[in-house]
Amino acid sequence: CYAPNHRRTEPWRFYVLGPKSIRAVCELNSELVALKKGKEAGEKKLERWLAMPGWLVVTQKLPEGDHNDAITSNPGSVLQEDYAACCCAVQNLCLSLHAQGLGSKWTTGPVNF
Repeated sequence: CYAPNHRRTEPWRFYVLGPKSIRAVCELNSELVALKKGKEAGEKKLERWLAMPGWLVVTQKLPEGDHNDAITSNPGSVLQEDYAACCCAVQNLCLSLHAQGLGSKWTTGPVNF
């Protein structure tokens, strides 16, 4: 996948999850939902997420060295620019999947952090 990237750090990392990892992520998310919205909501989320036919996780490689510049509120920081580049890569991936007739869902939230 290619995306605009100011410093050419190419910080995006793509991982196709296997069955054990999928279950672990789904169960973690279900627990988080249950804590906030109740057991029934957590169970529904688990059932829905386990029904997804495939899982691809995108992460961001952190910059090496001193992370004082890596504050997201610092405009132009490597971390902030790399985050934007990862977002562009995910968007490009979603567009590519759509062009091939495949659905995708970009999600963020507590399970991601």
